[in-house]
Amino acid sequence: MISYEVYKVAHLAAVLVLFSVLGGVLVHALNGGTRAANMARRAVAALHGLAMAVAIVAGFGLVARLDLMSGGVPPWVWAKVTIWLIAGLLLALPYRRPALARPILLVGLPFLAAAAAWLAVFKPGN
Repeated sequence: MISYEVYKVAHLAAVLVLFSVLGGVLVHALNGGTRAANMARRAVAALHGLAMAVAIVAGFGLVARLDLMSGGVPPWVWAKVTIWLIAGLLLALPYRRPALARPILLVGLPFLAAAAAWLAVFKPGN
C-alpha cells in the first residue's frame, strides 16, 4: 500500500512540473517562438505527459486514501479533473493562438492553480 504522504508528494511534484512546463511554453510562444522552433519540444511533451499521468494517478490515490469514493465521486473531484483536462489542452493552445499566451500566462495559469488548491483544501460538496 502506498501511503497518503507518498501520493501527496507525487501529486504536488507532478503539478509543479506540469505548471512549469506550461509556463515555459507560454513564455516561448509569447516571445514569438513556434512549436517547430522549440528545440526542447520532445522533452517538453514528455514532461507534460508524464506530469499529467502522475498527477491524475496520485490525485485519485489521495482520494482513495481519504476514503472519499464510497458515495461516488465527489463534485470537487470532477472539478479537479476538469482543471486537469484544461491543463492537458494548454500545451498546444499557445502555438495555435499566440495572442492568448499572455492572458493564459498572467490570468489563466494562476486562476487554475488557485482553483485547484481551493478545491483540494475545502473539498466543497463533500
